[in-house]
Amino acid sequence: MFRVRRNKLSTFVFFFIGIFVFQSCIYDFYRKEFVSEKKKNYELLLLAWLGLMQNPNQKLFGFVPGFSRNLSDAQFVSSDYFAKTGKKKIIFIHGWNPAERDSDPVTNDEKKIQNIKNTFSNGMIHFQEGRESAISEFDLYLYTYRTSNSILVNGRQFHSTLRSQFSDSDQVYIVAHSMGGLVTRMALAPENGFLPFVRLVVTLASPQFGSPFATPSFLNSNPFLNELGSYLVGTQGGSELGHTNQGVGQTNLAGANNPVLDALNQSYLSSGLNGRFVSFAGVMSDCNVGEAEYYKAGCSILNNASFTQSDGIVPINSALLGNLSYKQIQVADVDHSMMAFQTKNVDDTKSRNLFMSVISEIRNSPY
Repeated sequence: MFRVRRNKLSTFVFFFIGIFVFQSCIYDFYRKEFVSEKKKNYELLLLAWLGLMQNPNQKLFGFVPGFSRNLSDAQFVSSDYFAKTGKKKIIFIHGWNPAERDSDPVTNDEKKIQNIKNTFSNGMIHFQEGRESAISEFDLYLYTYRTSNSILVNGRQFHSTLRSQFSDSDQVYIVAHSMGGLVTRMALAPENGFLPFVRLVVTLASPQFGSPFATPSFLNSNPFLNELGSYLVGTQGGSELGHTNQGVGQTNLAGANNPVLDALNQSYLSSGLNGRFVSFAGVMSDCNVGEAEYYKAGCSILNNASFTQSDGIVPINSALLGNLSYKQIQVADVDHSMMAFQTKNVDDTKSRNLFMSVISEIRNSPY
């Protein structure tokens, strides 16, 4: 069992306190400046839920490859205007953003694009530079959504977007990081209607059985984690990332309960749709191998709580769906962000190799 030294843990604590205070100040500013937006946002969300309009905080972009690693916003084109070709389609969908709140102003395109870049800039660079020859075989799309909303809401909207943008003859492959995997699973749930053009979904470190760090009982076991967690997961979307004790191979966590994931996973077991998923999981063999200090500390905290294999946020069994998916792949010595190709150096072999592995799984898919 690996332990973070006391001075490193102290650094982690002060680092997160700084983030907590900073993000709280931002949130207070938004709440004061846009208080009139709150009612408007909830009305828009209700209309989107009823299917009367598209959720303005969500959007599908097509990616136009360029020549610079400094990706331009002009390379992101609304899917309504993106030139459709006969190529197969890959859709990247990002994970959770803890700074978002439902009451925040409607997200403009600049912010939407930044959310995508924050997760997948390396992946887009690998694509436009011809890594694994992906650019010659696939068109690349990117989907963004407001992560504070329930995965039920986001999944239903993602389903509607997919249905409106693609035809049954298309071949679509979804690559989903973290929470994006749960939104995708909700979108493809039998209750929403079958999408035959979605051939395969690759999940990257998705908490398919949840994460202890979004679980009240786990957070309450540590005064610091409790204070931090109340802010970070204080939204419907954040709370739905919590650990569930149900699932093959799950570690029991006292007081853990996630009825949303339980119902979703049971639906997939009944339908056989897990056979369309390939699950990737990051495993930090040493808690110091990650690039981000908070994932290093998270790895140590999980180790001490009997979750001895993780990417610093998501335990391996959760990411691999208890080995129930079509295929499970472990990626050694990467943290949670690195599982979205996001290494500090875009040319890092871990980023490049993961991208090539994902493309290989899509290319060799039996569907």
